[in-house]
Amino acid sequence: MKIFVSYASEYRDLAERLALALQAEGHESFFDRTRLHAGQPYNAELRAAIEDCDLFVFLVAPESIAPGCYALSELSVAENRWRHPAGRVLPVLVAPTPFASLPPYLGAVTLLQPKGDVVAETVAAIARQQRRPRRRLFVAALVVLLAAVAAGVGWQQHRAAQARAALAAELARDLAGARELCSAGSFAAAWPRFDELAARHSGRSDVLDARADCAMKWLREIRVQVGRQTFSDVVKTVQPAIVAQLAGASGPRAADLRAHLGWADYLRSRDGAGDVDPAAHYRRALQDDPGNVYAHAMWGHHLMMANKETEALGHFDVAVASQRERPFVRTMQLSSTTWRIGLAPHAVRVADEMRRQREPLDPGMSGRLWFIAYYGLLFNASAETRAQFLALLPAGDHLATFDWLFPVASAIGGEPDAWAVSRAMLLAHAGRKPEARVILLEIRSRREATKESSFILDETRRQLAALK
Repeated sequence: MKIFVSYASEYRDLAERLALALQAEGHESFFDRTRLHAGQPYNAELRAAIEDCDLFVFLVAPESIAPGCYALSELSVAENRWRHPAGRVLPVLVAPTPFASLPPYLGAVTLLQPKGDVVAETVAAIARQQRRPRRRLFVAALVVLLAAVAAGVGWQQHRAAQARAALAAELARDLAGARELCSAGSFAAAWPRFDELAARHSGRSDVLDARADCAMKWLREIRVQVGRQTFSDVVKTVQPAIVAQLAGASGPRAADLRAHLGWADYLRSRDGAGDVDPAAHYRRALQDDPGNVYAHAMWGHHLMMANKETEALGHFDVAVASQRERPFVRTMQLSSTTWRIGLAPHAVRVADEMRRQREPLDPGMSGRLWFIAYYGLLFNASAETRAQFLALLPAGDHLATFDWLFPVASAIGGEPDAWAVSRAMLLAHAGRKPEARVILLEIRSRREATKESSFILDETRRQLAALK
């Protein structure tokens, strides 16, 4: 179907996720007002899109029904097209909204009130609307098949082959849609699709393998909302699919599955479970595949969190050398070395290596590196600690890595002058003392003019004195 998603600007991210999920189901969705063609009348293009759609989805929130919201204008176009909204308009509650304030047109149909994931439940509601027509098509196909049987064995075989081909094509489309949802990170929407396919096509190895792949990806990229979901909730959902595939697996595939069972145990331990031993799964995985990247990276993470640095670094070295799943390995390295200040030197070395090899950095990781490493070991540190930190890397690499991590002051998410003083230290360490002096003098002049005493001003003065 062609589906138009109407929303208030505050809910653009939710609308985008819904549009991606609908596209994965084979629908054509319109939600992005910023993609309207240049030079065309804004209202005219939106009106054309609404008049061409098969279903109008309205994300209900106080902002979307507030006077002046453009979503109300879009709803007005839909009302002009369909005198009654039944079967054509689907209102979805995305934020608490008084029912009395809803436009009467929306009140004429049942309001979808998701209890869990908004995207998943909306996609499921739309699928239910389509189910009856698909059943009628199935009945019609069955009638044709019975007629073929009466016509003769040859014709029956021909039609049976066509039916098998149609079912295979349908399975391929449905499986591709579920995989695309999983690939996009819409795990809660993808999982019911995989379960449905596994039930409908019992024993199909491609379906079960795809479901296990999605389960492992969900565990690696897990995110939970505090107070609404726990790590253990997700583990309980996906662990049976991994265990089921492990029974017939061997070699690298078995190692992948076993490593993720270890990671599932680690996640359960985050919720307080005491009956877990992730290392046992990692050890068994490496018996199946000695170079398995998941087992080495996850075991390295486990050991680093247990302050067994030497063993952890050995596992990380093997994982990096495998050249497989490099972004995941880097995430494991950095997350396990930025949880306490004593491990921060390892994180800085990893960041330097990533810079030199032009690897992408997770946007959220630079802030952690600033506070645990650069703020704690460089800016707000004793002379001895600072000297040890500066000795981690060659002076030029130290400065280059700092500029790569924090190209502007706002990248640290904190006091801009702390960023400037830290960079001045690295400039001076790299032999560029005149540049460092200019930065420090500007900070001292500005802060002394305000007659504001602060730790940053004291450190600025100390660094200027050191440059002499």
